[in-house]
Amino acid sequence: MKLNTWKKAFLVGVAGLLLVPLAAACGGDDDEGGSTITPGATATKDGDNGDNGDNGGEAREIEVVMTDNIFTPKEIKVPVNTTIKFTAANKGTAIHNMHVLSKDAEGKDFSSDLIVNAGAASTFEAKFTKKGVIDFQCDYHLPEMAGKIVVE
Repeated sequence: MKLNTWKKAFLVGVAGLLLVPLAAACGGDDDEGGSTITPGATATKDGDNGDNGDNGGEAREIEVVMTDNIFTPKEIKVPVNTTIKFTAANKGTAIHNMHVLSKDAEGKDFSSDLIVNAGAASTFEAKFTKKGVIDFQCDYHLPEMAGKIVVE
């Protein structure tokens, strides 16, 4: 009986130690990170106006910077039927991720690596085939660390 109590106390202690960095990172920066990437800017290849959404088989690249606890940009505009290659760059001190709440043809969400450590980056691609607004988030820092992708 005493051994089970000791095991429980040990596991609770370990869990608490793992949560300390996350809790410390939750103190936030009040910057809203409200910049927008539009098809005529960084989200498109040079010389492509982004009007038709046909990107010739190449993914357009967007870097999303993750700091404690905001995304920059918080809103991204992309043309419909466009594949975007996201780079989720963690320039903060805590762990982060970028989870796009949209399903692919196989029913999976688009996402960076589960954990993107401070100073690291993760790349992934997502194709947006329907117009609308799609949310993205850091699974570790909700509700503060969230944004939107506007598919036009």
